[in-house]
Amino acid sequence: MRFFSTLRRGLLPLLLATSLGRLAAQPTPLPCLLLPLLPAERVQAAQLIVEAEVLDEQGEWDAKHQHIFTRQRLRVFRVLKGALPDTAALPLLLEGGQVGLARQELTSTLRALPVGQQGLFFLVPAPWPGVGPAYAAYASSQGVITYDLAQGTAAEPARAYPTWAAARQQTEVLSGQVTQLLRANPRLAAAASPTPPAPTQRTLAPSITAFSPAQATAGTGMVLTIRGSGFGSSRGSGGVDFRNADDGGATTTRALARDYLSWTDTQIQVQVPSLASNGHPAGTGPVTVTASDGTAATTATSLTIIYALANVDNTASDVADRPNHVATNATGGITFHFSPNFRSNAAAGAAWQRALTQWRCASGINWELGADATANTIASDKNNVIALDDGTLPARVLGRTTSYYQGCYNAQGEVVFYVSEIDQQFATSLPFQFGPALAGVGQYDFESVAVHELGHAQQLSHLIRPGAIMHYGVAAGANLRTLDPVSDVAGGRLVLRTRSFRNRGCGGVAMLPAPLTALAAATAPGLVFSTRAECFVMGFVLERSAGLDTTAAAGGWQVVATAAAGQASGQYALTDPQQQAGMHYYRLGLRRPGGSTDYAAPILLSTDALAEVQVFPNPLTGNQLQLSYPAAASGDLVLRFYDDLGRYHRGQRVTVQAGPNILTLDATGLRPGFYLLRLTDDQGSRTVKFIRL
Repeated sequence: MRFFSTLRRGLLPLLLATSLGRLAAQPTPLPCLLLPLLPAERVQAAQLIVEAEVLDEQGEWDAKHQHIFTRQRLRVFRVLKGALPDTAALPLLLEGGQVGLARQELTSTLRALPVGQQGLFFLVPAPWPGVGPAYAAYASSQGVITYDLAQGTAAEPARAYPTWAAARQQTEVLSGQVTQLLRANPRLAAAASPTPPAPTQRTLAPSITAFSPAQATAGTGMVLTIRGSGFGSSRGSGGVDFRNADDGGATTTRALARDYLSWTDTQIQVQVPSLASNGHPAGTGPVTVTASDGTAATTATSLTIIYALANVDNTASDVADRPNHVATNATGGITFHFSPNFRSNAAAGAAWQRALTQWRCASGINWELGADATANTIASDKNNVIALDDGTLPARVLGRTTSYYQGCYNAQGEVVFYVSEIDQQFATSLPFQFGPALAGVGQYDFESVAVHELGHAQQLSHLIRPGAIMHYGVAAGANLRTLDPVSDVAGGRLVLRTRSFRNRGCGGVAMLPAPLTALAAATAPGLVFSTRAECFVMGFVLERSAGLDTTAAAGGWQVVATAAAGQASGQYALTDPQQQAGMHYYRLGLRRPGGSTDYAAPILLSTDALAEVQVFPNPLTGNQLQLSYPAAASGDLVLRFYDDLGRYHRGQRVTVQAGPNILTLDATGLRPGFYLLRLTDDQGSRTVKFIRL
């Protein structure tokens, strides 16, 4: 044993040199801005290396209530380096996660691993203050090698292993420490020697004859239909595996249970996910169907993923939501702030602003740069900060974006997630070319990195699509600064047109399409609005609805006025030349180059100057109570139901726009009788009465 340990130590410099040589010889596109970490370096940096299985997960705030972490307990089977302080469950802490309806997601960072996931964990004491004792993965996502027990393989962001045994053996050699076996691992043993099904249990091997469509989008609800035979009458433990867009297809990611719409022996229908197993998006490549007995078939041609929209996984349920942006500033959008250390690098600031302008003038997202932040802090503090690393980025990370999400309940009782804050942080110790010159050999183009990270802020996920900004990897010497109109722009615009430019019932005021900076009701029926730094707009159109249901085709939006863009003052007014009695919705459309139109959220206008709070129908016979509410300003409205004895029954918080609002309230469960609906906003409280029959 002593000789073997000595041999291992002797091999370490040789393996390190070999690894360095291989790394230098390979083109190195970085998986989501990660510089590949050498196995020898990782082993040397880790204080504790274990082979373990994830037991559970729990979200928690730090002491200052600024960062969310996920605490996972590990069942340890083997110790490959260091000494285990306790043979009970080992605490692992990861950045990001969910507490209640608050959620934080960080790119280029290890996500919470699914319960039951096994692998090798390269650990150091958790470096974050105010979190309690725990371990963290060294270099975050590069500090875990995950095992795929079904396939018998192992993988990490920068490399894949033909077997999990190869990953373990490499680590044992580099460690130079005799492995300590703590307990048996029956799942791994069973996977290593699978029992073949009995002859009576065997079915025909799966065969795929066709799939459609050939091109798809991920995370949008698009359905992939796979036809063939031998899939089995039900999914069981089988599934559909897509190429993993986060690592360029080196591994696969499996659709989750919620993604399957139907499964028969001859046809499978599954939604193409952007949030599949281990949180990865589906990417371009062949698709594999694995039957419940483990037999599999792979498509002869590739499924092409054009773009992928970010989804938020609500850990409190089995439902994912496509999040929206909300307006958090006075100009209908989001204001970013340079930190002091980022402001000190003028070239970096100029490159980042060019990246922002690209997104603003290609997708219409309402972003602006405001006054500088007072600190370099990346935290949940209602400030959207752009900073350079102050020692908190994981090792080998070029940059990352943190999206802070907040969930709320809409009138239908559904959870809606919106982006409440965005922070970005970039490394300082790597060879960046800040521009405007192009990156040369051995340099990483900062503007390319900034455009990519702002794509994550736009709520886009990774692709396997060379030439697209959201392609999973950035290589040294590569310059990729221009958005792909078919992919990046189309995906970003879909986020805005179906989410961020709409009122989703709670969470905040809808974002205004850029270049709008203000939108309000005119004295005569119509709208007044202003713009700034006009781009990506040809003109404006005012439309009136025929009814209060703005989503139904029968709503019948009618054009009543138009205006060309280009007013030097940036001030506009459009009025309805034919006033209609009663209440009507009006909406402003921005006509984009190419013929499409983006709409701001509709505004309800009334010709009745005495409009007041009303509920209808009253008496109420069904379960949907309508509330007409004229708001003095945009903001939150708190609704509380009381019976005639003053007993509280339920409440909710909704978002209202300045002017008249028609809100739908759920009255399910209210027994017949008299009720009081108390409404509270920034102006005070008022009460209306209604009868439930």
